Amino acid sequence: MEKLQLWIYIIGAVIVALFANSASAIWASKENKFSLWLLLLILISPFVFITFGLVVSKVGVAISSATIDSLLTVTTITVGLIFFNEWSKISPYQYLGIGLVLVGIFLMQFPFKTGV
Repeated sequence: MEKLQLWIYIIGAVIVALFANSASAIWASKENKFSLWLLLLILISPFVFITFGLVVSKVGVAISSATIDSLLTVTTITVGLIFFNEWSKISPYQYLGIGLVLVGIFLMQFPFKTGV
């Protein structure tokens, strides 16, 4: 049950940060920088750090950062590909990198202790 709660916190942190990243991209693409998108960014930004802090309180900075930032990278890329139609901007090597990030996330969740 504790692992499920941790993953709910992780997914929540990624969703909040993904929403902030997407809103930021939309805001930056607009000619008028003083818009509702700016207000939305000002309101949501603190929640990015609050949700990150909740995860850190459960597993520490190193694991939290590696997991959340990696998942955020993959989900932000997915949003860019699907909603911003950036398929032609990603090379095969970059797709390989995305795959390696997913492998890294998996490995971060299984702490194999050495005999140190």
